[in-house]
Amino acid sequence: MAHANTRRPGATVRAAVAPALTAALAVGYVGIDLTGAFEDQSAVTLPPIVHGALVALQAVALLWRHRAPNAVVVAVVALDLIILATSGGELGVGALAVIIATYAAMRWGTPRRATYGVVAGAAAATALVGGVAMAAVGMPFLLVLLVALARIVILYALPAAAAEYMLGRERLADAVQQQKAAAERERRAAAERELRAERTALARELHDIAGHHLSGIIVSAQAAAALTRSDPDEARATLQTLQQNARTALTDLRRTVGLLREDESAGAGPDVPGPTPAIAAIPALVDAARRRGQDVTLRLSGDSRPLGVLAETAAYRMVQESLANAARHAADATCDVTVAYRPDTVEVAVRNTPPAVPTAARRDVDAGFGIAGMRERADLVGGRLVSGPQPDGGWLNRLTIPLEAERSAP
Repeated sequence: MAHANTRRPGATVRAAVAPALTAALAVGYVGIDLTGAFEDQSAVTLPPIVHGALVALQAVALLWRHRAPNAVVVAVVALDLIILATSGGELGVGALAVIIATYAAMRWGTPRRATYGVVAGAAAATALVGGVAMAAVGMPFLLVLLVALARIVILYALPAAAAEYMLGRERLADAVQQQKAAAERERRAAAERELRAERTALARELHDIAGHHLSGIIVSAQAAAALTRSDPDEARATLQTLQQNARTALTDLRRTVGLLREDESAGAGPDVPGPTPAIAAIPALVDAARRRGQDVTLRLSGDSRPLGVLAETAAYRMVQESLANAARHAADATCDVTVAYRPDTVEVAVRNTPPAVPTAARRDVDAGFGIAGMRERADLVGGRLVSGPQPDGGWLNRLTIPLEAERSAP
């Protein structure tokens, strides 16, 4: 695991603790020797001040244990081997630095395979040099073996185990942090998807409402213009119908925009969203189309039964958009609206005959928002939408909703 070259002041102070302790050990060792506390020094071949200097060098080397931990292990262990070799393998004044260097290497050394090799080689060298030095001064073989094993465990195995434990904790903390970050990203992505879905639904609703009512307004305005001179009374009646359609469009748009409001105080006025569109309201759609001059017939068959909210809305909006399209593209055509309840499906269809007066072809009707909105609603309830021109030149939109799929929809 890489170690940061720049550390906070608190971390810098903590990093200096281990070298300071090692240096203090060196000074203390020399000081104790000056008091004459060490009586038997027969196995020691170097003056205590030299051993103290070697420990001080270990302390200096430990200052780089975070930046070059493997090199520090080599340097510290090499100095400790000199101490062992010149003290009959008994003097352990350099052991503290070895423990610290081993921990640092196992904690921050990279690559890991090289670190394992350095630590293993250092352990073998310590056991070998210490054992040979002890044997040279006549120590029993069993004692030499036990001391060598103890050195390996204390100087290398325990620090390595502690470092691995800390690494495991860091990896666990990193994994938890990454999991939290991933969960937060997923939450944000889900919120964005939900927002896009809400915007798409709102755009679809606005398109259906505006297209339906504006088509009626255009047809009524054209009819009023044609009747202005020939039948003024009928023209005035048509204009009144146009005004009513405009008011209805405005009310519906206000209701739709009201869906965006979170202020509950807005729940008592005309901006409150109205009832969810339903198949039962299709006859009212047909009556409105007839009032604006369209020739529309309605046929109902089968035993009606309530469906889910999504299915009801899909059927209602399909009829609404189909009648609006017919008013725009085939104003003088006959429209046939059918609603058929069958044992396993509900079928809603709108078919119009070819217009008596040819109009511009529906160039992009399949790519428009209207047909796209119908298909989205059909997919949402597991239904199937068939939309396209007929052999006689007319147009058909047919929505089939399987009852089982509809019941499983939210």
